Amino acid sequence: MNNPWDLKTNDNREADTVINFIIFCEDSVSEPIYFKYFETSKIKVNCIKDLGNMMKNVINAIHHCEETGLITHKDGEHCLIDGTKVWCVFDRDKEETAKKIAKGNISFNASIKTAEERGINVAWSNDCFELWVLLHFEDVELTDIDRPKYYERLTEIFKNLPNPNDELKKVLEHPEHFNYKKSFKRENNFRYIVRPEILPKTSLAIERAKQLESNYNDGMQHHEKAPLTLIYKLVEELLEHGGKEI
Repeated sequence: MNNPWDLKTNDNREADTVINFIIFCEDSVSEPIYFKYFETSKIKVNCIKDLGNMMKNVINAIHHCEETGLITHKDGEHCLIDGTKVWCVFDRDKEETAKKIAKGNISFNASIKTAEERGINVAWSNDCFELWVLLHFEDVELTDIDRPKYYERLTEIFKNLPNPNDELKKVLEHPEHFNYKKSFKRENNFRYIVRPEILPKTSLAIERAKQLESNYNDGMQHHEKAPLTLIYKLVEELLEHGGKEI
């Protein structure tokens, strides 16, 4: 079995023009399966799974980049070597109590700042990756910042798709047990049901995410920008450099 950390950043078989994307993912299913799809002959997409959220994710990314020489120091600043793009992908998971939420806000903001200081991009979601999935189907209001609502809406959307594929039909054979969180956090279901359904709607999701972002000003702290997902920025970059047709 190949070591997922054994990233071929210096593969001589690849042309110098091939860009290497290293994506540090919070989860082990949805994000890696989704982003890997955008790989083409022009870009290599390496998804590192299950690295946790916020600062844990960022520290893992920084450690790997420094250990492998992907981060260099020039004029007192950190920068990535040419041909490599590193992204951290994580959610802003809300805690249960006011004290924990306050600490979580600090951690969320500090994680983003720490990554950016080292030239690492962050495609964060406030509150979760499923917000990005939902934006493929509909607008999200500024008052919709409750993660269970995203799951509820996605459950209804997939339950009522006009032309479900064969894989979805199998899942819906027992509608009383069907819900998005339970049914689509599985590798095959996300790959063969969710991903094919959302990819043709990518442009709509990007447009809606940008519209959400336009509601917040630069002076706001990151944790205050909710609902919002910056997954669209990573997707735009993957499409720009990889040229994948969707």
